[in-house]
Amino acid sequence: MIRFTFYIGLLLAIFSAANIAHAQQTYEFVRIKGLSEQIVGEQLLTEIYKRAKIPMNVTAMTGSRALEEASSGRKDGETLRVYTLGDKFPSLLRVPTPISDLTTQSFGIKKPGVDIETSDDLRKYSLVINRGVRHTLNITQGLNNVHVLPSSNLFIEFLSRGRADLGLTGRLNGLSLIKASGIDNIELIGKPLKVLPLYHYIHEDHKDLLPTISKVVKEMVDSGEMAKLRAKFEQEYLDAIETKG
Repeated sequence: MIRFTFYIGLLLAIFSAANIAHAQQTYEFVRIKGLSEQIVGEQLLTEIYKRAKIPMNVTAMTGSRALEEASSGRKDGETLRVYTLGDKFPSLLRVPTPISDLTTQSFGIKKPGVDIETSDDLRKYSLVINRGVRHTLNITQGLNNVHVLPSSNLFIEFLSRGRADLGLTGRLNGLSLIKASGIDNIELIGKPLKVLPLYHYIHEDHKDLLPTISKVVKEMVDSGEMAKLRAKFEQEYLDAIETKG
């Protein structure tokens, strides 16, 4: 009985020490800069860690630099990335429940006969994408009718001038670009082409975080609260965008 009590006390002490360590350390995560879905993802992650009572910060970087910083352990993890990232970079541990998703969507001037049901339909049209955006690069792989722009700032104007039939980007990102541009002849075209779940990743040096964060994320998703927060943050993000005069 004495030995049993000793082991219970030891386990409680270890658990308490882990909680104290979490409370004392501020974790530093990264996200991809310039993408609407990542900005909203930062807000979601902040809420998750707030509920776990674990201090954290997020720094925006280019996608390649963010991945290097997180996978090397110089930063403590990635805010939001696709499922396959964890397979390619085993130093990054995936929180098993996705906290958001990325919808690949086509945008353009509404014209008779222009309709998108699946990605196969893209072959019929001239397309424009932004450089370095992996999900649109993947979905247009093998197509010869693709213009690649160096900056998303040119995306809506390029479409508005009729230099491409359709532009491909994330749904939220496209809506934000339309509002910011002040151009009113570009809209969503057709059905979503692909929906990719997005996961939070933690560097293996901090694997003790994984059970706590996984539990909070699952509870928020199962209750429907994550979806409600995401919708709220997305709308607030769009409402805050100033339209060009």
